Amino acid sequence: MSLKKIKIWLLQATLLLSVALVYSQSSALKTLEKHNKNQDFKKAKSIVDKINTIKFNTTELAQYNYALATIMLQDNRDDLAYNHFIESKKLYRSIDSTDKVAKINIEIASLLLAINRNNVDYKNFLKEYNDYAKQKKDPEILTEFYIQIGKSFYDTIPKISLDYFRKAEKENLKTNDKLTHVRILQNMGATFSHDKIKKTDSALYVLKKAIIILKKIESTSSNQKKITEYFFNLYTNIGRAYSKKKEHENAIYYYQKADSIPLKGFLNKNKETLYSYISESYKEKGDYKKALIYLDKQKVYEQIINEKEQKIAIKDIDTKYNTEETKLQNLTLKTKLQTNKTILFIGLALLLIIATIGILAYKNVSKKKTIAEQEKLIQTQRLETSLKEQELHEIDIMLESQEKERQRIANELHDNLGSLLATLKFNFQNLKRQKEVLEDKENQLFEKTDALIDEAYQEVRNISHLKNLGVIGSHGLEIAVKKMAEKMSILKKLTINVIPFGLNERLDNQKELTIFRMIQELCTNIIKHSQATEVNIFSHNIIKPILILLLKIMGKDLILKKLL
Repeated sequence: MSLKKIKIWLLQATLLLSVALVYSQSSALKTLEKHNKNQDFKKAKSIVDKINTIKFNTTELAQYNYALATIMLQDNRDDLAYNHFIESKKLYRSIDSTDKVAKINIEIASLLLAINRNNVDYKNFLKEYNDYAKQKKDPEILTEFYIQIGKSFYDTIPKISLDYFRKAEKENLKTNDKLTHVRILQNMGATFSHDKIKKTDSALYVLKKAIIILKKIESTSSNQKKITEYFFNLYTNIGRAYSKKKEHENAIYYYQKADSIPLKGFLNKNKETLYSYISESYKEKGDYKKALIYLDKQKVYEQIINEKEQKIAIKDIDTKYNTEETKLQNLTLKTKLQTNKTILFIGLALLLIIATIGILAYKNVSKKKTIAEQEKLIQTQRLETSLKEQELHEIDIMLESQEKERQRIANELHDNLGSLLATLKFNFQNLKRQKEVLEDKENQLFEKTDALIDEAYQEVRNISHLKNLGVIGSHGLEIAVKKMAEKMSILKKLTINVIPFGLNERLDNQKELTIFRMIQELCTNIIKHSQATEVNIFSHNIIKPILILLLKIMGKDLILKKLL
């Protein structure tokens, strides 16, 4: 076998071994959790030392620490249990497992409340669990919370404890959990026996009621170890109630029943408490020999527990935990402040951007609106100009048509009627010469007829000479200009006024036509290119100075001055 193949084989074998090891460790962890759930702590302890946590992920490490805390708690090693609970809580919190964190909080609170004269604050753990319980609104979770709160007031205000135990009982009815109901009644019975309440009969009533319930479910419950533990606690508390009533025989009877129960968990702590109570009852009864025997037993378990050193260890662990929590809170607060600061800056930047966009959009809309108004104005002006040009074009066509019509009539008069009259006059004169000898009356008639023919011929000739003058030749310049002004005036927009002064006599026909064309062109330019609303046409030199002054003052008017 080559060296290369050997290396590959070794690598594959190592990988397979690692996978098998990881699998076996995970399997061992599951077995450990199963033994703890069944309260078989002896088997659980045998597995703990065999587990290698090097390959564990965060979740598995959290599970492992929780399992260790449970074992240490049952073994009355409260300091080690507290340490593993804290470690498990930190690991579960790092992966946001809120349900597990809440469960550990209530476990820690219960642990601290069970320690006599505990000097570690349990309230923060209860507060965290309370926040969780309010959010979940689960009867089972609320029941556990009320139980632990009730226990927290046991030493100081036992009446408040009873209130919370009743609340727990009310929530427990919604779940139909009989074992938890027995636990609640057990706590209520212990509280009724408290020296500040001294209702021992009530204590005995609820404790014996709990035993009845427990016996009913004993045969059907799968958690026999938990039932055994509850029987021990109930018999111990009944003995305590009889002891408060000074019925020491009954007290010792129930104490002995409790002592006969084989405990699997909390053995050292429970035995230490029980032997203390038995020793006290024998002492009160006057049997000092037995009192000393049980006092010695109590001291043995007290030394095993070494609660004083455990308190010190728990306090040290708590101090370290609170220091880490403070650092974590400070870091979280700093991160939150930084995040808020970043969000604030981003918000301000976005606000500035939005404001800028808004201003630009407003300006753009305003600009578009202005452009639209200008375009509308330009279109209106174009339309008005087009209308003016159309009107002027129509006026030109009308004038041109009139001129052509007048020219045609003048030509007809000149060419046809004029020739006809001339021929008639010539023939009439020949007729007159042939009749040299006429009577006087006939001679007068010929003279009169000849005169009428001359007049008709002269009239036709005069009309034909005016064929290029149109209305000017017929009526004169003033009337022609007035008629033009009436036609060119635009209603409510332009008014053309003709103001004659001193023009009493007619001018030469050609001169009048030239002046008319000049006035017509000027008015056309005014309509096309100015914004005038009024045009005044004067006709004499005497008002020349006045015209110059008016041109300077009137912005809208144009005064056409033409000296005639």
